[in-house]
Amino acid sequence: MRAAGGPPPRARLAAAGLALALALSGAAAAAPLVVDGAWAPPTPPGATVAAGYLAVTNRGRDPDRLDGASSPRAARVEMHESRFDAGMARMRPVAGVPLAPGAAVRFEPGGLHLMLVGLTAPLVAGERVPLTLQFERAGPVAVVLEVRESAPAAAVTPQRIVTLAPHLTELVYAAGAGERLVGTLDTSDYPPAARLVPRVGDVDRLDAERLVALRPDLVLLWGDGSPTAQRELLTRLGLPVLSLEQHSLADVPDSLERLGAVLGTEPVARAAADALRRQIEALRSRYQGERPLTVFYQVWSMPLYTLGGRHVLSEMLRVCGARNAFADQPVSSFVVDEEAVYARDPDVIALAGTPAEDSEWLGRWRTRAPLRAVVSGNVITLDPDLVNRMGPRIGLGTAVLCERLAERRAALARR
Repeated sequence: MRAAGGPPPRARLAAAGLALALALSGAAAAAPLVVDGAWAPPTPPGATVAAGYLAVTNRGRDPDRLDGASSPRAARVEMHESRFDAGMARMRPVAGVPLAPGAAVRFEPGGLHLMLVGLTAPLVAGERVPLTLQFERAGPVAVVLEVRESAPAAAVTPQRIVTLAPHLTELVYAAGAGERLVGTLDTSDYPPAARLVPRVGDVDRLDAERLVALRPDLVLLWGDGSPTAQRELLTRLGLPVLSLEQHSLADVPDSLERLGAVLGTEPVARAAADALRRQIEALRSRYQGERPLTVFYQVWSMPLYTLGGRHVLSEMLRVCGARNAFADQPVSSFVVDEEAVYARDPDVIALAGTPAEDSEWLGRWRTRAPLRAVVSGNVITLDPDLVNRMGPRIGLGTAVLCERLAERRAALARR
């Protein structure tokens, strides 16, 4: 029971909150500080340490200094800076961060960052973690760390982008942000401007030191198409990541629109996405009702590799009025026996390698027992970059595939 005449607990809390708000607003008036995009990645079960990121801008006329931070979710909060020493990523403590008038300082993966040490419990996605920043002049400033997988897109529009797949590079250019690319893989070669972008390694081996030195504020991953080791490295480095999934034709324009929203290039990205959708639908309308063809799609020769029903190639063939000979296999790609190809006796064989590889593969088929598609000359070659990359040129790749199959239909009709 409360004492007569005393304010109820809720009122006392409200009064205390108002007093704190007034104190903070007075401090802000003395040295106006703006804190944006405060976030922290979730931590695995049992973790006792977490990283925190944010941006601080001093919009006042006087210099200030961030001296430290605290949170009820951790025993202590430290400021650290990541640096590479002899090829190894190392962290060193930072006692204070000066803020000159008009200056902005970013706490981000691979650079300055906060470390929440002695967590009371692991951080879970969706959680909001209270944090107090202690400034030399402005005093305490309360903020909230949003726990999420990647940096809030709305906090800071990414200006330094790294792509870890060639088709992601093409998507960034098509979305209207190609000039912001600061790093990509060795295999990114389209559009031509992409060949001038600095390299950070290949799909199986990334140069961690070079990647961090580029100071990306966004790294694009190909969803579950990215190797596990690549994902684990990015997690260790604490870099901001956006994962884009493309498993169907519709996923490509959808990815363009998502990139446009994240990169602030919505009009360009939307126009490119709409054009791609119209192209695919026009092809679907044109080739539906044509004589169905069964196609064996060869990705490699030794071992003999093909694509199953889960791969987008099966959808592309359906757009062209054809069918993947191994569409009944519930996988994206797999090794297949030659006997299985003979048993399915496809109308057409499609080879998707370099010109030299295609010639070698066709030569191998000609040395085997006669296969109907080989004997009749129903073998087509395709540019793998057009039909295998899940980027904006997938529409052109589908159109070329449809045209090649239309030629084979005409040839079969003449017999």
